[in-house]
Amino acid sequence: MNPISTVSASASVNQMATFFLAPNYVLGSSSDYGHTLQFRSNNNSRSGELFHRKWHGSRGGISVSRGFRVLCQFKTEEKQIRRHSPFLERVLLDDSDASESDKWKAVPDIWRSSAAKYGDLVALVDPFHDPPSSITYKQLEQEILDFAEGMRVVGVKPDEKIALFADNSCRWLVADQGIMATGAINVVRGSRSSVEELLQIYNHSDSVALAVDSPELFNRISEEFCSKAMKFIVLLWGEKSSLKNEGNVPIFDYKEILDLGRESRKSLLDSDDKQQSDTYEVIKSDDVATLVYTSGTSGNPKGVMLTHRNLLHQIKNLWDAVPCVGGDKFLSMLPPWHCYERACEYFAFTCGVEQFYTSVRKVKDDLRKYQPTYIISVPLVYESLYSGIQKQISSASTVRKLIALTFIRISMAYMEFKRIYEVHLL
Repeated sequence: MNPISTVSASASVNQMATFFLAPNYVLGSSSDYGHTLQFRSNNNSRSGELFHRKWHGSRGGISVSRGFRVLCQFKTEEKQIRRHSPFLERVLLDDSDASESDKWKAVPDIWRSSAAKYGDLVALVDPFHDPPSSITYKQLEQEILDFAEGMRVVGVKPDEKIALFADNSCRWLVADQGIMATGAINVVRGSRSSVEELLQIYNHSDSVALAVDSPELFNRISEEFCSKAMKFIVLLWGEKSSLKNEGNVPIFDYKEILDLGRESRKSLLDSDDKQQSDTYEVIKSDDVATLVYTSGTSGNPKGVMLTHRNLLHQIKNLWDAVPCVGGDKFLSMLPPWHCYERACEYFAFTCGVEQFYTSVRKVKDDLRKYQPTYIISVPLVYESLYSGIQKQISSASTVRKLIALTFIRISMAYMEFKRIYEVHLL
């Protein structure tokens, strides 16, 4: 990247800022904190103010299209509040040697423990997106930290609501945990909901920005959403070139958020005065972590506030029912904003489980392919699988039918004796 301009502040304040032009965004660095920067575009499709945020002696940026100019205004302001997970980002605290009792005050804290215990084990396998992904626990922790810092760079503040309208994938998990790690509150829903329902959830929750699954979903909702006052949009999958009706809202793709976060984290960790540039606060267990909306079958969906303590209770207690160990395989198929699936996923990652993403259409093939130790689902899916198996058995030859039924009876007897044995151990 090459510097495109160097701007000095007023004579009364001796500060300097430098801007760099990358293919898709402007990256800036400032010699001091407490400035306000304002980016403007002279491109007709994105006229007016694009980006307006306080500067913190580190780096940040804005996604831009071609044909733009930068106008920079500085004024010294008060420090920003930087809220973070106390164990995940404990390097930012004075007490970097947090004791065991200080762990897991917020949901994102689990990633520091999991990365330390299971670092090089594969955490996620997502074969159905482009590009296919296989991520270790160490890589997952770093990606969550980068995404969280990238969200701070583009202006996310503690307690703000960020709508996360996307389906099950590794990037959903990173976005979910990255938003939580900033002290913001994610508002979750899947892509199959109607435009009216998504708009109602966005408005009712007072969301200020949107993370969206794909260009297809964005193009379906853009007419209603891009006219709203919105800080920015994050595209989790796909190319921005596929988007229509972008309006005046800044749009970042997933990689841009990670790049901004990585640059800012590096600058922050290299800085000698990171404690002076911001006011640091830790996320508390009773802070709201997420808003989950009901199905809306009896009216408009209703928002349910879940705190970090709510989710951590599930994470800490599910082991009594599901004794996972490192290397077990977990097949994930329910919508990730489904509370049952979500809590089980968080729990599984604290045990070093390898999670594979699938869908209702692919689950039968993936059961054979991955042979998972655990699968979390709803009764309807199990009934469908059972009916399919029974249909195959009934249409088989007598010998095959006898063999299949014999092994089923042996399996059922084994599970019954295992249950009795485990009860006696309690």
